[in-house]
Amino acid sequence: MNRAQIQAFLERYGQALSTGDLPAIAASWAIPALVLSETGAMAVSTAIQVESFFSQAVTWYHEQGIVATQPQLEQVTPLGERLAAVDVHWASLDKSGVEQASERAHYILHQGDDGQPRIQVALTRTA
Repeated sequence: MNRAQIQAFLERYGQALSTGDLPAIAASWAIPALVLSETGAMAVSTAIQVESFFSQAVTWYHEQGIVATQPQLEQVTPLGERLAAVDVHWASLDKSGVEQASERAHYILHQGDDGQPRIQVALTRTA
């Protein structure tokens, strides 16, 4: 898994998030997966869980006037042939293309047997 593959994956994922394409969002996750936050850990065991969470998140972002999100790949650390740790800055854009919010995420990506990277572990970073 190289940087270009990871960038292409993040761009597809960002497009799916922007349009609310729940099946494409769910397909971007390796199942099982783990989501970590300050409040704890959540195991993700089905694609339906991913779709349910993101249907609420997409609705909330659209209610805030956010219509697109764009990834900026900050760092890639290979962890093996099919694993990589990735730091991403996500810009949340309004209909004029102006950044209204942003967040940083740390992912562990796993390259599936089909050659596609997917999120296995997700952590939203505060710094």
